[in-house]
Amino acid sequence: MAAAALPSTPNPTSPDATQHGDADSPPPWHPDQPHHELAADVRWWMGMPLAFGLYGRLALDQVAYRQVAAAVDATGRFAENFTDRGIRSYLWGPLMLFGDESDRRATATRLKELHGQVRGRGRGHFAGERYSALDPALWKWVGTSSLLVFYTGYVTTYGRDLDAERREVVYRTVLAMSDFELTSDRAAPPATVAEMEAYYDEVAERDLADNEFLRWAAARFDALPVPTLIGPRWLQRLVTPVWRVLTPVLSRPARICAEAAAHPRMRELLGMRWTRGKQREFAIYTAVLRAARRRLPAWTLLEPLAYNRYRYERLRAAYARPALNSFG
Repeated sequence: MAAAALPSTPNPTSPDATQHGDADSPPPWHPDQPHHELAADVRWWMGMPLAFGLYGRLALDQVAYRQVAAAVDATGRFAENFTDRGIRSYLWGPLMLFGDESDRRATATRLKELHGQVRGRGRGHFAGERYSALDPALWKWVGTSSLLVFYTGYVTTYGRDLDAERREVVYRTVLAMSDFELTSDRAAPPATVAEMEAYYDEVAERDLADNEFLRWAAARFDALPVPTLIGPRWLQRLVTPVWRVLTPVLSRPARICAEAAAHPRMRELLGMRWTRGKQREFAIYTAVLRAARRRLPAWTLLEPLAYNRYRYERLRAAYARPALNSFG
């Protein structure tokens, strides 16, 4: 099942065999682990910009949590340029998922330091709301819901092939790839699918609610501004008319995929109405996505850092293949 175009797992004798884990607990994609081929496929799924693009709207559940909405609203970076803010958020991912171990640790440390500056009181609609990004409850919610963009996206795309045991492998793989958390046990993401589902349901019932920022962010997904991080101003002005025409069309698959995968509470808050027409449309998108992962070469699917890791592991395996098992 899944992506035949990306059949790569680490060599068990290599340093990467225990990457994102410890010496006593190899990661799920290690060849000695059950369902390691599924875990390897999930790993490369997390390296696809398309996976994040199609299911990234699921992260709206973060700002349905009032303190999180107050924090991101107060920084003003989303209002400044919603697209730029999304790109910056995305670019942290490859460094933490596919960088060398030292780079991953340094990136995680830097991310925590920057989040430590996000604390205070809300303004406007969130006036008086206290927030701190390093509050264990908020960190756990943002971290868990970030993981679920990948877990839920994969399960929604390949759900018909996944029983409970395989879903557990998918979840453990996403956890292993994203193993940075605060020292507080209260901030740790749930360890199993059952714990994760119970935790999400509890937060959804107790904490997720409509708010001004949630409604604004949901609307902005269909009217993204031209990004200003790349290219000169004259080029940005030149492409603006085409951008405004194409953005609603190109964002349609992402909206449908996110609606298909959304938790019932988020469907309620965002006024999502699932229909047979949307179900058929979603089936087309996922069929195309599955076919692309089977047939297209890895370099067309993976973002550059993930592809660099993929190529390195393939080359390393080729070098190691003729080696003796023993000099005795």
